[in-house]
Amino acid sequence: MKIFVVATRSGDPDEIAKFLEPEAKMALQMVADEFVREIYSRKDGKGAVVVVEAESLEAAQAELGKLPLVAAKLLDLEFYPVGAYRAITAMANA
Repeated sequence: MKIFVVATRSGDPDEIAKFLEPEAKMALQMVADEFVREIYSRKDGKGAVVVVEAESLEAAQAELGKLPLVAAKLLDLEFYPVGAYRAITAMANA
């Protein structure tokens, strides 16, 4: 299952800075493990957008819940499971 995740920083920048190195290391490991497929910085500077591949929404929530900023409640996550665009699916089945 492909899931888009919008991550938004929700804490004091000085507190967040303490977690950036372990956060980056864990995120890179998630890429190496092929859980995180794509990751982008938000242009507004408030977080990231991540594309993950997981067995379920709950599995994605559990895995990303391990990130240091999420565990410290300094990063809020919004999850959006996605599938093929309906028009493409309809045309393929026509």
